[in-house]
Formats: sequence, structure tokens, C-alpha cells
Amino acid sequence: MATVILENVNAHFPIYGAQQQSLRKQLFQRATGGSIEREGKNNDRITVKALSDISLTLRDGDRVGLVGHNGAGKSTLLKLMAGIYPPVSGTVRIEGRVTPLFDAMPGLDGEDTGYENIITSGMLIGMTRREIEAKIPEIEEFCELGEYLSLPVRTYSTGMTMRLGFALVTSLDPGVILMDEGFGTGDLRFTERAEARMKEFIGRSPIMVLASHSDKIIRTMCNKAVLMEAGRIVAFGPADEICDQYYESVHAAAAAAERARQMERAAAVARAAAVADAADEIAGTQASESVLGVDHYGMYPRSSLNFPLEALRPGDDVARLHNAQLLVDHLDNLETIDRNELISVEMKFEVMKPGHTMMPNFHVFLGDQYVFVSSPPQTAELEPGIYTTKMSIPRGFLNVGFFVIGVALTSVDPQRIHFYIQQALRFSVTERAFEGIPGPVRPSMGWDVTRA
Repeated sequence: MATVILENVNAHFPIYGAQQQSLRKQLFQRATGGSIEREGKNNDRITVKALSDISLTLRDGDRVGLVGHNGAGKSTLLKLMAGIYPPVSGTVRIEGRVTPLFDAMPGLDGEDTGYENIITSGMLIGMTRREIEAKIPEIEEFCELGEYLSLPVRTYSTGMTMRLGFALVTSLDPGVILMDEGFGTGDLRFTERAEARMKEFIGRSPIMVLASHSDKIIRTMCNKAVLMEAGRIVAFGPADEICDQYYESVHAAAAAAERARQMERAAAVARAAAVADAADEIAGTQASESVLGVDHYGMYPRSSLNFPLEALRPGDDVARLHNAQLLVDHLDNLETIDRNELISVEMKFEVMKPGHTMMPNFHVFLGDQYVFVSSPPQTAELEPGIYTTKMSIPRGFLNVGFFVIGVALTSVDPQRIHFYIQQALRFSVTERAFEGIPGPVRPSMGWDVTRA
């Protein structure tokens, strides 16, 4: 019988020598949330009290949703249950195997072959070699990598690596599932099969804990919920009741102010003249808990982001995101892209309700530096249906560096943000010559040199 018992758990993160101008950056690197206190003789030590006095007991059959605003401590609590963050006090007792689904590439070794990674991953969670070998045909069939399984994982594209990781994770006995709402599964052709496999995998789990901002996701997938605020549990009970309480305590208490802020941000995104300021504000307020539960400065590439489970698709009652991906002609491995290639960003979304003039928009960052935003020159009222939009970055436009693309969908009339995923796609731009030239962009302009 699986159980999860947390008793008076506290998780604190001290940050030494934090100057005012760099505090936000350092806190977002932690991506923990919670309350902030200054300590030390000269107040030169910042302590982020990410979790405070957490007590929680979960048993077989519990499907628990973690709800709360950004910085409430949901992702930190998941990582603490997974053993990534140790508590500074209190006890964490988990009976049964723990399966964290924070990412579909669960510690794969790039130098080992696919088969070697399968064996190693199984042995690390306590399986015998015979048990692992019995799972290999199932993994082979599902990931469809063929002879690539005999090659080092470093030779795989990002999509191939994610398929192997997803097939590996979901072939094991699930145990206690810890999950953030977004879970990439590789290329788009893989999505439908991944959705069915994920539903079956979750169904076999004795306990699931899911962090989400979506009321619909919690009500659909969970029978219990935890309401968190500033690193504390303020309520625990039936999912419907906790969702209602969350709406009343958070949304209703500040509904007018929050609507005004969201409309102001949405209007800024819709207006090209002010869109950069809106994106900076969104990045500043939402970076502490990304949709995938990955730290804001997690610097590994991702060329596609898919949401195969309908209930987990980010958005609202008007529109939801299906997937986003990078496209480069003649390239399968999109982890590194030559700056002279034509880079396209594609997003697929679904409109559920008519009456909204939609504006897709993509936000491009170099690390944590905002570079530019792009949106279609014209907007239109979209009828219910599934739409695909694509932006192309010209050849020779971006400089060398590691870029992050956020994908968003807003309405101009009425003004509204339907979804915004800040770290949807990540990739490196390279060039054999002229490395070290500063700046996020280096567009190839038209030049003419003549002798006087």
C-alpha cells in the first residue's frame, strides 16, 4: 500500500550577498516561491522560506491537485516529495516507488546507448535485470526508434530522446506520480499514442499529485486538492470544494484589480508599441513556476512542446494550446541551428468560443534578456475550431547564443490573455565564424561598398 506522509516540513533557501538589483534574478533561479526574509548582521543574507510547516497524508486512490497562485510553493512541494529538495526540518515518509514526471528525459546518459539507458534506469529504481529485459520489447515497440536504440543517446534528436524517455518512464510500474501540468512527449505524430498511454499509466498509479493553475484540470483529474499560499497549506479536502474556495479566496477577493491588470497587460501585448513592456511584466511575475516545473534558467534545448491530454492543455474557456514546435528545413536535430538557416516557429491552438478577435504572439529571449515580440500584422475574429499559426525568423537575423521562445494567444477585442508559456521552446544558434560578437541579433543587412 502506497502512502505519502509529510509532518511539519520546512524548506528554506538562503541566498548570501544578494544585492537589491540582482535579488529577483537569484530568486527566480531557485524558482521556489514562498516568503522572503532578510537575515544576518547587515541583512546581507536573503532566506526564501519556500515551504513552512507542511503536514499532509496521502493514501491509495488519492488523486491530489495542488492549487495556488505563482510562488505559492506547488512546484517546490513536488520537488521535495521527489527528493530533489531536502527539508530543513520535519519528516517526509513515502512508501512505494516515486515517479516524478517533470520532464520526459529522465536523466538519460548521452554517452550510453538507448538499451544501456533502459537497463540503468530500471536498475536505479530497484528492478532486476530480468524484469527490465521483459520490458524492453514494449519500450522498443512504443518509442519506434529501431536501430537507434543501439547508438549513443547523444546522437538522437531532441524528439527522439523525449520519445525514449517517455516510453521508458511509462513502461515502469508508476508508483506515486508527481506531475506538473505540462509534459513534453516529442514530435507531433507521437502525440495521440502518448495521450492514450499516459491515461493508462496514471490509472495504474496508487497516488498522483498534480500541480496546476487550471480549475478544469483539477476538477477533471483529481478527487482531492490542496490550496497553498506563501509556502503553506491553507486547505485540504475534496477537489471541487477546494477549487471553489480557491476561486473565492483568491479571485473574488481581488477580482476587480486582477481583471484590470490582466486587461492592461493584454492590451499592451496587442499594441506593438508597448508589447515588450507587457512581456517583461509577464516574465517577471510568472518565471518562478514555469508550466513545466523547470527552473527559469534551465538551459537544455526543447524543439517541441505538446499537450496530448486535453485536460492539461493551457488556456481558458475560450482558447487552449495544443502544441508548439520549431521547424528548420532539412534538419531533424534542432538542438543547435546555424544562424543562416530559416527558423520557423509553429503553434497549434483551439478556439472553443466565438466572438474574440485573436492575436497569436511569440516572445523571443536570449537567456533572460528580452529580444523581440512578433505577431501577425492583421487580427481576425476566429470561429470555433483548430488553428495553426507560423512565424519565420529570417536567415542571418539572430546572433549566436541560447534562445528561448514564449508562445501566447491574446484577444484584442475583448482584451484578454488566453495562455502564455514563457519557456515553450529553447535552442542554440551557432556559426563557425565570427563568434563572440555581442548582441542578441545580428541581421544581415543590404550593404554596398564603392571606391570614392
